[in-house]
This record gives sequence, C-alpha cells and structure tokens, in this order.
Amino acid sequence: MIHTTDSPSEFDPSLTPIVSEATLRQQPTDVPAATDNECCLVQIYPPDVIDGMRLLEEDEFTIGRSFQSDLPLVDNSVSRQHAMLISGVDGYRIRDLGSTNGTLVNETLIDEDCLLRSGDTVHIGSFLFRFLSADSVETQYYETIYKAMTRDALTGTMNKRYLMEAMGREISRACRAEMSMSVVMLDIDHFKLVNDSHGHLVGDEVLHTFGQRVGENCRTDDLLARFGGEEFCMLLAATDREAAMVMAERCRHAVADVPFETSAGPLPVTASFGFAVLDPKHPQDSTEILAAADKQLYEAKNGGRNRVCG
Repeated sequence: MIHTTDSPSEFDPSLTPIVSEATLRQQPTDVPAATDNECCLVQIYPPDVIDGMRLLEEDEFTIGRSFQSDLPLVDNSVSRQHAMLISGVDGYRIRDLGSTNGTLVNETLIDEDCLLRSGDTVHIGSFLFRFLSADSVETQYYETIYKAMTRDALTGTMNKRYLMEAMGREISRACRAEMSMSVVMLDIDHFKLVNDSHGHLVGDEVLHTFGQRVGENCRTDDLLARFGGEEFCMLLAATDREAAMVMAERCRHAVADVPFETSAGPLPVTASFGFAVLDPKHPQDSTEILAAADKQLYEAKNGGRNRVCG
C-alpha cells in the first residue's frame, strides 16, 4: 500500500513499495491530474525510469510479446497475446488470454477475470507492475519520492535498498521457475588513488561515467545498483554461469578499453568483477549469494585486478 502524507518530512519509507516507475507511454512532467475514473500502470521491475505516468484510458488494453499489443513486452516468458485489462463499471479487470506461463495478481495465479484494486501487483513473465487508481496517489509527489528512494543521484544506477528488495523477489521467482540467476559484484580498481591524486570531484566524475558505461551494456531485464562507495552490483535474471561470464567481460571491456574523460584529463580506469550463480535446487538467500559473489570479487582483486572471477 502506498503511504502518503501532507509533507515530505512525514514520509515513512518503510511503508512505501520500492518501485521502478516507468512510463509506458511518455507524457510531460506537468501532466494534468487524472480524473477519478482514470487509472495508471507503474512498472516495478525491470527498472526503466522516465518522466510522467501512463494513464489507462482504453476500454481494452492488451499486454503481450507481440508488438501489436498495447503494451509489448520483449521477454520469451511472455506469450504473444498474454493478458488484457478490461474497463467496467466497477473498474479494471485483468484477464489471462491463455498464456503459457500465466498471469499473477499479488503473486497468485489467476484463472478467471480478476478485479484490480489500487496497489495490486501484476506479474507477467519477468515484468512486475503495480496498478494504481487515480485518487490513490499524487502523481508528481509520488514520482519525486520514488526517484529519491530508488536512484543513486550521482551514478544514475539504482540504490542498494532497491537492489535488496528486487533480489529477494528475483530469488523467489527463480526458485519457483527452477531457473538460474546470477549476482555480479564489481569494484573500481585503485579508486582511492583517483581521489587522492585528482580530488573527489574527479572521483565523482569517474563514478558517474562508470555507472553510464556499465548501464549501457546491461540488458533490458538486468539491474545495476550502487552498493556503496565505488562498489556496484548487477542482478542478472535467468542467467547461468556462462552467460554471467560473458556479461561481466563485456562490462569489464566497456570500462577498461577507453579512458574516462574527466576535468583532469583522460584517466585509464579498470574494474574487477566477481559473480555467483543461484542454484534453484539449493537456494540461497540474498545475504548468502552476495557473500559468494563478494568472495569471487576478492579473488579477482588478489589475482591482479581488471578481471572476472566466478
């Protein structure tokens, strides 16, 4: 349930869902307030943050892998015509269209039309959405709080709090579907020397560029978060060891192959990567898989840095 108050100082983050608010069709930030009968759909996962909010105004709204859907989702676990939202006198109902993997509302598989209430989650493939009625939240206030709660302002990546929420959810999903997932810990090599030699402002420039370069090499459903300081973490859904190694190497090259442009001139920057893969038959919790990935990161550092271990 979304918790709203009269002023930001009274906001209680523990009562707020950690969501990645994506507009499914972009609108200007100063979009007029929705009318009482308009609802909106907010993407929680994978993260994809842009301004505005998607208002649902159609009587029928289709979701599926087909690009002819009102909301196309590029995900092999989504059927071509997966689900439909249908407007009625009592609000929006969601109907599964005979999809292969089903549609979940509040993590429960539906077998008939289901009336959506404000705050309900809709799980389709690897995508997770939250359904909101127009009178449940002030759009601009919600966007402001959301961005402050989920994004690292310096690097543009998600923050640690969002990462931990998403990781717990992804571990549960991977175990249910008996699919592997990988966690990658990455750390900028010799970052203290950058700060000591060129100052913290240049260090901030390096962090910002690092987040951009790694983020640009992430896939649509990957999650990149700043874990703390110069350490970052990637959550790779449906990714086995071989694919995780390929992904980490791609990001390593993106960092190391071209010097970083800074106010102190071009700087060579490298990073070390360590990853761990979840075995759904022997599941680990978030703390355990992070520890396993961190151990591999330690091996990469000890092995000479600018390398991937896992």
